[in-house]
Amino acid sequence: ASQDPTNASIPTQSELEEAGQHTDFSLLEIDEKNCTVRITDPEASIDVGALGKGYATEIAAKYLESKNISGYVLNIGGNIRIIGTKPDGSSWATGIKDPQHPNTNYAYYISIADTSCVTSGDYERFFNVDGVRYHHIIDKDTYMPANFFTSITVLTKDSGLADALSTALFCMSYQDGIELISKLEGVEVLWIMPDGTQYATDGFVSLKIER
Repeated sequence: ASQDPTNASIPTQSELEEAGQHTDFSLLEIDEKNCTVRITDPEASIDVGALGKGYATEIAAKYLESKNISGYVLNIGGNIRIIGTKPDGSSWATGIKDPQHPNTNYAYYISIADTSCVTSGDYERFFNVDGVRYHHIIDKDTYMPANFFTSITVLTKDSGLADALSTALFCMSYQDGIELISKLEGVEVLWIMPDGTQYATDGFVSLKIER
């Protein structure tokens, strides 16, 4: 479908369920001593789309920090990683896209420093079949695009963690998401629902700026 979106089609439920049998972390054998990874299922493959970009961004940030670089912003395909502050000590302003009008409008503005900001949304990568839009973040329980939210934004220091959490939270209910982040330190989240309703943690709200 990604190669020919005009002729995209949806797999049958049985095809999706069959593919689902080949997706599980238990299929990976990790040998930390020899730094190797083996996939035990020949039908499985590794896809790092949920966190690869965030991890790479964090590695770049760590390198810059090791060189005593401060006051820097990395924007790696929308993954924002801020090192320190502006030269005058103030925070940086960034906008979170409005999922309904991502090319023109912003739903939220925040002022942040020395952290990362990662958004997962249903409006960046998708295709249409019979008038229905199918995005790229798949719910492991239904084998279909997750439909809890249109956008999840995570703020936390480590960009790799932020990337992983934004995807994970996108695939669970708001209540389950609140329970998950209550166990984590230094994580703030903005949820945007399909009807446009916004929910945010107190720490996220405290960073809001009006435009």
